[in-house]
Amino acid sequence: MSVNGKTMTSTLSSQVLIEIPQSKSNLDGRTPSIVTPPYNPGYKDVLDLLITDFGLIRANLYNPNYWYMRPKNLLTSASIQISNTINCTLNYNAYYDQIFELIQFADTFPSNFDFLARVAKNYDCRFYATNVNDQILKVLSGSISITINYSKIYLAGTESEYPIYSPQGYEVSGSITVPARNWNYLRDLYNSKVVSYTNFSLLIGTRYLRLGQALIEDKMSLSMGDNLMTAEISFKGYGRL
Repeated sequence: MSVNGKTMTSTLSSQVLIEIPQSKSNLDGRTPSIVTPPYNPGYKDVLDLLITDFGLIRANLYNPNYWYMRPKNLLTSASIQISNTINCTLNYNAYYDQIFELIQFADTFPSNFDFLARVAKNYDCRFYATNVNDQILKVLSGSISITINYSKIYLAGTESEYPIYSPQGYEVSGSITVPARNWNYLRDLYNSKVVSYTNFSLLIGTRYLRLGQALIEDKMSLSMGDNLMTAEISFKGYGRL
C-alpha cells in the first residue's frame, strides 16, 4: 500500500533590488536640515525571502527543539545569477497564496517618504569564504545554486491529502569569477580540495546570504583578457553537523 498525496509547487523569479532611502528637507526650524530615513524593514524582495527561508531550513536541520516550517517557508531550490544585474529564482513546495499570505503594503512605510530602489549590480556583491574579515572577494560574475532535500510524512487522523515536509539536508554549489590581481593570495586561499570548515556567504548590498559552514573547492582557473586577469572558482558547500 502506498500513499499518493497532493503536491503544490510555486516559482518566484525576479531581479534583486537595493533600496535607496530618500532624504527630505526639514524646514520646521530656523535652520533647514536634511533627514534621511533608515532602510525600511517592511519591504521584502526575492533576496529577503531566500535569506529568511534558507535560514529557517538550516535552523530546523540542526536544532531539534526548533520547529517553524510553515508551507510558505518550504523552499526546495534557489539559484542566483550574477552578471550586469542579479537575478534570483526560488522554488517552493507550496501554493502561491500560501507564500503571500502576509503582504506588507505601502502603508507600512514611514509617512511622507517615497520608496525608491535600483536593480542590484555585480559591483554590489562580495563573496566571503573565510573567517578572516579582510579576505573578501569582489564578484565580476557568478552562478550559485541551492538544493534542499525533504522527506514526506503522512499522518493518520489529519484528514489531509497534503504531506508534512521534513528538511533532511542541503547542498550549495556554484562558481564565481573574481579579479586575480594577487595570484599568491588566491593560491593560499584555495590551495587544496580538502573540506574547509569556515563560514561562507554572499553579500549583496547590505544583506548577507549565509550559505554554509563547510566548503569544498572544486577547481580554479585563471584567464587574461582586456588587461585584467580573472580567476573562476568553483565550489560546493554543505551544512556542518
